[in-house]
Amino acid sequence: MQIEEEIQNIDKKVYAMLDAVIDSCKVAFGYYLDKDRGYDAGIEIDDDKINLFERETESLCMQILLREKVYSGDLRDIIGNFRLVEDVERIGDQAYDIKKTTDRIKNLSDDIKVVKGMDELVAVVQKMVQDALYCCVKMNVEQAKDILARDDYVDGKFWEIVDGIIALAKAERISPENVVYQTMIVKYLERIADHATNIAEWVVFMVNGYHKDQVII
Repeated sequence: MQIEEEIQNIDKKVYAMLDAVIDSCKVAFGYYLDKDRGYDAGIEIDDDKINLFERETESLCMQILLREKVYSGDLRDIIGNFRLVEDVERIGDQAYDIKKTTDRIKNLSDDIKVVKGMDELVAVVQKMVQDALYCCVKMNVEQAKDILARDDYVDGKFWEIVDGIIALAKAERISPENVVYQTMIVKYLERIADHATNIAEWVVFMVNGYHKDQVII
């Protein structure tokens, strides 16, 4: 098999992994935002499937690096994919964590299950993850830079929501347990945005060799 075909196989594996992660995010985010839906043991996220994608992709990358003499363009593709699947896997982990934390929220007697501003943050983060897939498929640097720009908005929204949670706690409108769970979920969302940003940075690297404004290859 020619190296170009092997790299195409790696790309397909990464796309499939990202697609699975997007589905996991949709399930977890939708479950949390559905105020009328109680605890549902039937909702599941297959984190093992995403972990398997990561291991298979890393193995394919290492096989090429150990066997072939790889030149700059192909080397960027292999290294970039090898690194970005770590971030994809972490997004899957955090989607799983959001689902598990939502289980706990839905088992509380609190009236407030979704805190103010979370629906807006979820929409932005979900779009960042979806766009991370699209810019990987298209190797679109401009789209990658657009994802990077949105990370600042997420950081600001994170603190806005945390302040809102603190205000609810001071007013004794939510239980101490809910304060912890809601803070965990907003932090998971902020970290998912960070990982989507990292994916975009690796796309830029694969296209032109720059990573965080420094030339690597």
